[in-house]
Amino acid sequence: MDNLKAGDGAQPYNFQFPDSRDILIEVGQPRIRDVSGLIHSCGFHYGRRLSEHAAEKAHEDMPSDAVKAPNQDPKPELIPLPISNFEERCPDRLRSLLPPANFGAVTPGSIYRSSYPQPDNFEFLKSLNLKTILTLVPEEISPAYRSFMAENSIQHFQHHIPANKGRIQVQTCQMTKILNIVLDRANHPMLIHCNKGKHRTGCVVGCFRKVQAEPLDTIFGEYHTYADPKARILDECFIEIFDDRTVLWMARKHNWIPPYPENAPPC
Repeated sequence: MDNLKAGDGAQPYNFQFPDSRDILIEVGQPRIRDVSGLIHSCGFHYGRRLSEHAAEKAHEDMPSDAVKAPNQDPKPELIPLPISNFEERCPDRLRSLLPPANFGAVTPGSIYRSSYPQPDNFEFLKSLNLKTILTLVPEEISPAYRSFMAENSIQHFQHHIPANKGRIQVQTCQMTKILNIVLDRANHPMLIHCNKGKHRTGCVVGCFRKVQAEPLDTIFGEYHTYADPKARILDECFIEIFDDRTVLWMARKHNWIPPYPENAPPC
């Protein structure tokens, strides 16, 4: 994003939020002047909440030293405990029920999310009685995966959405098409997946939550649960600016949100 680059003689920039916290932005060469500048350079005019959010959470597309809040105690790093030889140590009754990495329930019994399923995960997925699998990456589906879906009468949709790297790549029309599939309850139970279950899947789930009128803080929190430590501020930019009105009719049709009241005043 050339309009985010400063010249060789650029000076650090102090960005002051309305609550008087000074956030120092200095990334080196090239320098990102501030999070708000990044958002506005994309042509968006939201950004205040995202700017504050970027000061609180790490994002892989915002270098760790790009946003610093002074007088803030560093948070202790959480180191996960390694689990070695899991399948050898796993009880026999559980060995065939290994969920894909980053698996979670978006709506229990109805919508699930995960990384790209592997053959070891097929028995677990079979236990979910899936009707639909939605794949968000363009790579060719393996014969084993195709066979699993065919044998279990699972319909498959493959809609590639690009990664938000360097700039926002996802188009509103792409997300609208995907959400029309997700919102259709005739497709449930459904699994949504990309490669890692972080960014593309996180964007879809975030926009789905927006249709459900969830607060942005809640949406971003869920996104980070699955995307950390590789969260991307541009994914959250897209979620914030996505116009959920493009799918409201579908959401009302399938009872995700209340219908218009009969005595609603005309627009």
